[in-house]
Amino acid sequence: MTEHRTLFTFVREFIKNPRHTGAICPSSGFLARQMAALVPPGEGKVIELGPGSGPMTRALLNRGIAPNDLILVERTQSFADHLKQRFPQIKVIHGDACGLSTLLGQIDEPIRAIVSSLPLRSMPRALVQQISNEINHISHPGTRFIQFTYYLHDKKPPFPEPYSGPFSGSEGHIVWCNFPPARVDAFDWIA
Repeated sequence: MTEHRTLFTFVREFIKNPRHTGAICPSSGFLARQMAALVPPGEGKVIELGPGSGPMTRALLNRGIAPNDLILVERTQSFADHLKQRFPQIKVIHGDACGLSTLLGQIDEPIRAIVSSLPLRSMPRALVQQISNEINHISHPGTRFIQFTYYLHDKKPPFPEPYSGPFSGSEGHIVWCNFPPARVDAFDWIA
């Protein structure tokens, strides 16, 4: 029942606003597990941007990330409400990643990873630059930024050129068992 309701929520939001949803169907379990596997072990918060109906959230929990270490930031009210019901033990913030540092407020623990399902490569450049600035503002040496894209051969960080942010390197994986196939990249903030 929960899976049907989750799919219904996703489809309804896609029909209402496909640009905000950014995908034609929820991320597959294969994609979600690949992204979760790239979260480094250890202490610290994991911020999920654009969790939608929650497939990535489920994979992060299954990976062993404690619910109190997860913070979900979701722009769409109906997705945020759905996530609060589906994962009552996790902090869900309804808001836009363009105001990420304000939404999160003071976090007393390091942020070990930011897991993004935002369609950064298809969003307006100015908007992506704002989100990039916010991600850089909350990150620190050791933070890993994990992003998926449908652009299978582009290994650069998904931020506008010229990008001079602190994230570099790339651990990339193509996930063929997703519709459409997706590329997952992990970028580390190197001190």
